[in-house]
Amino acid sequence: MSVSSSVAPSPTPSWEFDSYGQRLFIAFVIFCIFISGIFGNGLVIISVFLSRRLRNVTNVFVVNLAFADFLVCLFSPATIIALVSPEKWPFRSEFFCSAASMVVYVTIGVSLYNLASIAINRYILITRPVETYQFIFGRKYVVITWIVLLWLVPGFLVILPVVLGISKLGYNSKYHSCSDAEVDVKSENHNELEKLYDAVLLFGLFPIPTIVLIVSYWKIYKHVLRHSKRLEASKDESEALSMTNESKGTTRTTDDTGNLSESNSYASLPRSNGIEETESKEGAEAKVPKKKKKTKRKKTVKSNLSRRQVEITKNLFYVLCAFLVCITPYLILLVFDDDGPLAPVAPYAACCLMINNCINWIIYATKHPHFKVVFRCILTCKWREIPEPADWLRDRGEGSLCPCC
Repeated sequence: MSVSSSVAPSPTPSWEFDSYGQRLFIAFVIFCIFISGIFGNGLVIISVFLSRRLRNVTNVFVVNLAFADFLVCLFSPATIIALVSPEKWPFRSEFFCSAASMVVYVTIGVSLYNLASIAINRYILITRPVETYQFIFGRKYVVITWIVLLWLVPGFLVILPVVLGISKLGYNSKYHSCSDAEVDVKSENHNELEKLYDAVLLFGLFPIPTIVLIVSYWKIYKHVLRHSKRLEASKDESEALSMTNESKGTTRTTDDTGNLSESNSYASLPRSNGIEETESKEGAEAKVPKKKKKTKRKKTVKSNLSRRQVEITKNLFYVLCAFLVCITPYLILLVFDDDGPLAPVAPYAACCLMINNCINWIIYATKHPHFKVVFRCILTCKWREIPEPADWLRDRGEGSLCPCC
């Protein structure tokens, strides 16, 4: 009896992240995330504050995403403290640790719903008429309500189970981190409720925005592909018409400077003009010249604006891909029980998830046609070269905004 009783308590030993060297390594990575995320996401927010060119509806969601990432990085020192502490949370109160874990869980949902909102915005902007876009995104109260809901829905899903006692946020002694802590309840009913909570968290935060993302970007891709094929067909038709006119020795024009082939080329692309109008309406106080332009110039501007919209959409798609790469390991662990053979991978999966909070600004700096210009001006202290500077910045003239310049 004594032997069986001594063996009974540990038939399935629970794994613990007790390797101090590995914990120090992950703490160092999170510290790098903290530095890069605070700097980069702050740079995104400041850029929109300084440049009116960046003040459009799409970038409202971009700034909201940057703010969510900024919050995670701001609270990441709590996880660093938990990892480097030899045994337990070193302070009497776990408030900082609990707040950090709540921020991480809420912002996961905010980020995913935010990316889905960006996808909807780009889909309507590129594929729908201007009137549709203005009806949905042209009203401030609609956009503000949308942003508030992006925070309320994930916040409700994360906080309500804590209030009901189903889950607890704070110091996790198993992983030495700030995440979901063990609840001091050992009934079978509670175990079932905890599994239900995991299911609600999984299916409440991920399936809907994931479906929206896939459908929206797929439709954008199909539209751009169809747009390109029409453009190629119109070019071939224009070249054939031009050769016919040359062989006849005649020149046909539709106005004082443009030619018939150029007019027909863009007549087959009815939504290119819609994109141009939307972009000019999106920009805060964008100035549109009233005087007439040459048809050839109109065609070039139209083409550039349409191409710019595709570049911006591709950039935001890269942001989505980065998010999915970073969150996939964590999702796999959320689906499977973390007490199984995958438990040792959990700290690294969580670290991979946090990396996403510091890489979006790097994508903007290298790929986004507008953000990278403003970033360069800020980092080199060339304030006067910021495109469409804010009124207060323009009024400063030669003045500098930082002592290092």
